[in-house]
Amino acid sequence: MISATTMSLSGPNNSKSANVVFDNGSKMISLNIDNSCGAMTSMARADIRLLFTDPIKGGVDDVTNSVFGGSIDDTVTGSIKNMATAMKWLQRTDWGMDAQMISAG
Repeated sequence: MISATTMSLSGPNNSKSANVVFDNGSKMISLNIDNSCGAMTSMARADIRLLFTDPIKGGVDDVTNSVFGGSIDDTVTGSIKNMATAMKWLQRTDWGMDAQMISAG
């Protein structure tokens, strides 16, 4: 399932953003695209988060860094390569995918 929301803030910055969620069971890709608080003329800045809903524990876990590496505060930019990696993760039947499997894949 694919869903999206948009937001525009009026004012001197004319900030705009869109969030698209790709949902496959308990796994989700959240792609946020914005115009850097109005600093850009088009919405061209993007970041990706990978989320997992545990049906037993409940809640949502951010597993972005389990797939891409780095620390919890690192931003994963919305590039073609990163989106391809995210889509591979989304289509897997298990919840995780280590970085070595992705780069080989």
